[in-house]
Parts: sequence; C-alpha cells; structure tokens
Amino acid sequence: MKIGFLGNTNNYPFIIAMKLQEMGCEVVLFIDAPAHETLHRPEHYTDKIKYPYPAWIKERHKLRNALFIHFPNIFLRNVIKELNTCDAVILNDYGHRFKNFIKPDVLSISIFSGADLEVMADYDQVLQMKMASPKLWFMLPFIKKMYARFSVDQLRKGISKASLVSYFPAGIVPNDDKYLNEIFPAGNCPRFNHFHVITEDFKYMEPPDNEIFRIFSFTRFIWKMPFPPGVPMNSNKGNDIMLKGIALFLKDYDQPLDIHFIEKGLHVQESKELIESLGFSHMVTWHKEMPFKELQGHIGKADVVLEQIGTHFISGGLYAMLKGRPLIGNARPEIFDPLLQEKTAICHALTPEDVCGWLQKLTTDKSLLHEMGIRSREYVLKHFDINNETKYFFNFIEERINKKHV
Repeated sequence: MKIGFLGNTNNYPFIIAMKLQEMGCEVVLFIDAPAHETLHRPEHYTDKIKYPYPAWIKERHKLRNALFIHFPNIFLRNVIKELNTCDAVILNDYGHRFKNFIKPDVLSISIFSGADLEVMADYDQVLQMKMASPKLWFMLPFIKKMYARFSVDQLRKGISKASLVSYFPAGIVPNDDKYLNEIFPAGNCPRFNHFHVITEDFKYMEPPDNEIFRIFSFTRFIWKMPFPPGVPMNSNKGNDIMLKGIALFLKDYDQPLDIHFIEKGLHVQESKELIESLGFSHMVTWHKEMPFKELQGHIGKADVVLEQIGTHFISGGLYAMLKGRPLIGNARPEIFDPLLQEKTAICHALTPEDVCGWLQKLTTDKSLLHEMGIRSREYVLKHFDINNETKYFFNFIEERINKKHV
C-alpha cells in the first residue's frame, strides 16, 4: 500500500508518514520548507532522519510558490504525477487543494494543523491577507477579492473530497467546526479527534536538582490585540496571563526564579516590556528559536513547563509531560475530561491567580512536583500516543482499499 503526503506543518504529517513506513507501507513525503525553518523539517525532529534525505522524502521548494500551488496542474505536474501513483494521500496545509487535481480513485485524508482550516478556509481572513500583502501591490482591489474567493473555494473543494478528516475535538475551535459543517453539509465525512504526539524518543527524566526553581516555556508569544490579518483570535496564547501569574507569585516568594523563554511570536518585544514593568526581567533568559531536538534539553533542565493559557489547547507541552514535567496551561477540561473519561493531569490555569497557585504548590512540595511529573507522563502515554492515530489511518485506508477491490 503506497501513501503520499503533501504539506508538513510542524512535522505532524512527517511523524505519521514515518510511523506508517514502520508498519510496512510504501511512503512518499514532500518537503517544501527552507533550511532555516527547522520546525517543519524532519532532520530537526529526529536523529533517525539525516540530510540529504532518503529517497522517500522529496524536497520541492517550488511548493512554496503561491501561483504554483493554486495551479499545480500547470506548474507542479511532477508532484501530481507522483501522488497519482499512490493508493491514498494524506494532505495538510496547502496540500488539501491538490485533491482537485489528483485522480478520483486515490483515497484522500485531510489532516489539519490549525491555520489550514482556521485561516485558509475563511474568506474574510484570506481577503484581509490579500489586501494587506505588499507582494500583491499590483493587483486592483476587485482582483484581490476574486483571488481570495478562488483560493478559499479551491481549498474547500479539495477538503470536501476527503474520505476522512483529522482535527481537534469539536469545541476546541468553534469557528473551524462551523467551516467543516459548511464543507460537509450532509455530515457525511468521518472526523478523527487529533491530539496526539510521538512518544518513543521521549524518555522520563528525574526532576532536576536545581538550586533555583527553573521555569521553561516554549510557547510563542501572541497575546496583544488587535491581531494582524491572517492571525485568528484563537491564536491568543495568553502569555500576558502567564507573566502576570509569575509576577503575582514572586510577591510572596523570597527567592529568585530561573525563567527561560524562546524569542518567537508576534509579541516578543511587547512581552519583554511587560516583564520589565512587572519587575522580573533580571530573572529571564531569552533563547533564539531552536530545532525541536534542542528543546528537549531545556525541558529536562526545567522544574515546570508553562504552556498557552489562551482559549485553544496545549500541544507541544505534551512532550514536556512525557519527560515527566508538570505542565501549567489551559487543559480545556470541559472537553477532554468527558472525552477521555479521566480528570486531566495538566495543571489547569486560566488566570494569573491560577498560575500563581500552581507555582506556590509546586515550589513548596517536592513530592508533589515528582508525583505530578509521573502522572503527567502516564496520562500522555495512555491518551495521546500518535501510534493510535497512525493505526486508525492504516486500518481506515486498508478497509477502504479492500472494499474497492471487492
């Protein structure tokens, strides 16, 4: 069984591709990210992949060209030709629109990573982006409107041809639930609840023996309204809440903290200014963006990891939990507790007071820090292992192919 992958946001499709290959599938994966975008390149995710890539991973930078991906039947015929040799394709990001050009008998699965549904399937947001884009200075406004409508319609049409979609559970991003209902008005497309991470290379690490309590957060800084075109409201990470929670904690904590942040996101400078005003900038170390593998080292050195406290759901923080680190963030218990039939192991926080409360508990009780770390790992292994998602895709594709040949 041959499966093709197009689109690789955050290496999520790559992880699925690698797992399916381990299960015996023939796989082809297209990579478009330039070398400096380490978050989307496999060699920065795992030591199992080296650059230059093995034959099954094909690097095609032309897939970054907006004109080419809207008219792949003209400019990217070699990519379509390769995908047409597959039994199934798993599409992500711009890849969803390619189903309009792939043979009808090739099964397609659309897996979403956020913006490819939340932004790219929303006409108003796409129009705002086209209107604000300096690259389209030569286009008259009415042409930009036509371009935006064409782009959204093409993407939605490609998604509508999927036999399965994979996205966050209903309720996490209500707007996206609405878009999927519009794309599938008859409700005739099964939806897999995606919230999984790879687990094998993330071993438990004993809590560090830090002299100074160490906090790490690798969440991007997006919190100050209004957001620019193309950045949905749901992207708010609530970093200001996190920072105010730390400041609140420090009012009654007579020792310093060792705080580590990553310089990424729209509001790094605004966050630095807020930290300065809150009075703990001397405790903060800022790091440049780094490959995912390097993040693991910082997770291991931390006593606790802080994730987003916005209205979405923690994602990368699941890796910190696998390492045995307590995670403070928005656990969305109203959705996940009934779905998983278990109370969350995440240190649920929505307010500065919540953040402060968890820091007070975890700094004063080392046994709780240890217990929360162990429970965090068990919780992720039980409910969030990406092998569950991979097996589901494998069985779904195999079943559909077998039915086709009966």
